[in-house]
Amino acid sequence: MIGKERRLKRLFIGDRQRCLLSPLDHASWLGPVKGIHDPRQIISQVTAGGANALLIGPGFFRQTANLVPSSTAVVLRLSLTPGLASDTSQETPIAGIRSALCMDADAVAVSVFFGRSGDVAIYRWLGELIEAAQSYDMPVVAEMMPPEKKSFDAEAIAHAARIGVELGADVIKTNYCGEVEAFRQITAMIRTPIIVAGGPKGAGDDDTLAMVRGAMEAGAAGVAIGRRVWQAADPRAVTAEMAKIIFG
Repeated sequence: MIGKERRLKRLFIGDRQRCLLSPLDHASWLGPVKGIHDPRQIISQVTAGGANALLIGPGFFRQTANLVPSSTAVVLRLSLTPGLASDTSQETPIAGIRSALCMDADAVAVSVFFGRSGDVAIYRWLGELIEAAQSYDMPVVAEMMPPEKKSFDAEAIAHAARIGVELGADVIKTNYCGEVEAFRQITAMIRTPIIVAGGPKGAGDDDTLAMVRGAMEAGAAGVAIGRRVWQAADPRAVTAEMAKIIFG
């Protein structure tokens, strides 16, 4: 467990062991839209703002590796949603543990979107990946997303997260239900560190920061907010404000 412990210490930092994960893995799904159209620029902005970890794909990492500080954890996404494909209901596996080891990643990530076709198949692949990762002390971040109609339902979020725990994931990434007390009950039951996903772009930066405060108050171990940050007028400033809440 030495390797896993060292990797997780880069992912969760500070006295409270928290994580500000910047997800920059949307381009295969959305295309090179504003905010992530220039990988090197957005990497510089979020790391300067205080993100201690990045969620990125293999190709993105290759383009930006020399800009990633040595202290910044890298969570390598091993599955992507091909937005131009005829079937985009689930993500498609695009890399494996060997790629993560070669790129010196600190963790790997896979998403399961429950309620969409193919969820059982990707769920099965995630289980196989977790089993394989154990042999290499590689932490696995399981993004467990409840069915779309129950995206922010506390009971559905808890159920999705618990499935990830049962699979043996080291970290769960899922939605925040919007209510501090309800989410506190989820973090108390799950125990495995939960990183809160950002969801669709909010009304503004204040809305984003309010969500971060609520999630952290409710016991989340961190946040992974993408569009709300890289589509903001000043991604570095928003990241810095989130860092104050999470690590301050």
